[in-house]
Amino acid sequence: MKKRLIFILSFFVLTAVHAENDKAFVWEVSSESNTVYLMGSIHVADNSFYPLRKEIEDAFNRSSHLVVELDVNKIDHDAYNQILLEKGSYKNGKTIEDVLSEETWLQLRQSLKKLNINYDAVKNYKPGILVLTLSAIQVIQMGFDPALGIDVYFLQKATQQSEKKVVELETLQQQLDLFIDMPDGDLLLKESLYSLDESESLMADMVRYWKRGDEVKMNKLLFEDALDEYPAFGEIYDELFYERNRQMTIKIDEMLKQQEDYFVVVGSGHLIGEKGIVNALKEKGYKVKRL
Repeated sequence: MKKRLIFILSFFVLTAVHAENDKAFVWEVSSESNTVYLMGSIHVADNSFYPLRKEIEDAFNRSSHLVVELDVNKIDHDAYNQILLEKGSYKNGKTIEDVLSEETWLQLRQSLKKLNINYDAVKNYKPGILVLTLSAIQVIQMGFDPALGIDVYFLQKATQQSEKKVVELETLQQQLDLFIDMPDGDLLLKESLYSLDESESLMADMVRYWKRGDEVKMNKLLFEDALDEYPAFGEIYDELFYERNRQMTIKIDEMLKQQEDYFVVVGSGHLIGEKGIVNALKEKGYKVKRL
């Protein structure tokens, strides 16, 4: 099956499973002074993901800090809408149609019809913001819930433990800017629209690999196949993954110099592969093992 640009879409489950037996993507990183646990998140899930393995829950409970990409419980929705208005939308009569190739424009109209979305409601969105919007709408229409994602699960647990501190690796502005300023918006949107068409089979593979803890197959699906088939994705991957991995690694390196333990939850794609956070920490000399 031809692999598409699937990394933008959230992971979600498609079949019933026994969550307590899932290996998932979890690592233990040790320094001379403390331990940092790294867990690869699935941002959209359902109740069949829970309960998580006892080893994962114990690692979270041992940690004094929960670290996430973004604390979704603290998002200022007024600020979010203002950013979209000022930076994520075309103005002065310009629309998404004006910046797309004919092929991508036709794909977009077909996808909007399939998702039952009125073009006028999204015509001013820039490509990256439109990708985020369509992905979120499809997930909701398929019956999955962002509130059941792994990162949200641990954020909710942290609120029940008053002593647990929550640390953000990024800001809302930084995450939105990634998509607003994404290079080659036409390519991004075109291949993301293909992903929407193929999402059920692709996501079934992604979830299966996550639950098995199969780093090799997940890396091949998310990175190797896409970059082999579409070398032009390289610049997009640099923005969405590799540079963010470098910045996150710097911050996690600082955490490993502290006295207290940290439980870090980030998207699974940030952890795996040669350019992933796990490998970067190994190269820094830390002791790393799968949990």
